[in-house]
Amino acid sequence: MQVRLRPAAASDKAFVQAVYFETQRWIIDQLFGWRGDEVERAKFEENYSERESEIVVLDGADVGWLSVRRDARGMDIDAIYLLPAAQNRGIGTTLVREVIEEARASGLPLTVSTAKINPARRLYERLGFVATHESEFKIFMEMR
Repeated sequence: MQVRLRPAAASDKAFVQAVYFETQRWIIDQLFGWRGDEVERAKFEENYSERESEIVVLDGADVGWLSVRRDARGMDIDAIYLLPAAQNRGIGTTLVREVIEEARASGLPLTVSTAKINPARRLYERLGFVATHESEFKIFMEMR
């Protein structure tokens, strides 16, 4: 199994959006109710940053995407979405560990937030992230 990242391009936008809705629709439905395709696409557009995103490639096939926001104050894992066929194979663990190593090497703090109901929360906890605070729907964590 060979996993690599490549920079996201404008031509990847339809793929990125499809992966997002395939993996996150159940969370949106459960937390807010589906507000309609146009509303949900607009919310996606507000938050997606091609510049900060990379496509996850497994054995030559695009299987997801990762977005990490980086600035002088720190790093934040903004998004990590893998198609169902690529989930539970250690890919997410590998990607998050690489981001952790990058943050440690640069001496920057690393944060992540996720829906409280998202099973990925267990991955972050297992890798050493600690909850710092919560909102109604999300948990905010940092690497300690």
